[in-house]
Amino acid sequence: MIKCLVVDDEVFCREFVSTLLRSTAECHQASNGSDALEKYSSALASSEPYDLIILDVMMPGMNGHDAAKAIRSLEKAQKIDKKVSIVMLTALNSANDAMESFCHAQSAAYLVKPVSKEGLFNVVTKLGLLKR
Repeated sequence: MIKCLVVDDEVFCREFVSTLLRSTAECHQASNGSDALEKYSSALASSEPYDLIILDVMMPGMNGHDAAKAIRSLEKAQKIDKKVSIVMLTALNSANDAMESFCHAQSAAYLVKPVSKEGLFNVVTKLGLLKR
């Protein structure tokens, strides 16, 4: 079973994604980027790192872009060999080239809301975290 952190300021979205993954992942939740960074850092410190972070792009306070950058900086500072897979969630159109290029720079993939079980599992499988 993989360890996953679902980050979104909308409770329904966090719960929905966690429910979709419950058969294959131990899901923890965070409501903003700062909380996500804190939970990620604690997981690293306890030698129980996350395998996957599903991170909403648009959140108040520390948004998904800033959280992803901070997570990558933390991994670099701590010389983490196995980087966490980050999947960005966005409500923006998937044809947006700027979104696509940013998401691929900081993350392994992105999903457009509303998230479907098939889309989520396809991405997580492509990342090598699930076997079908």
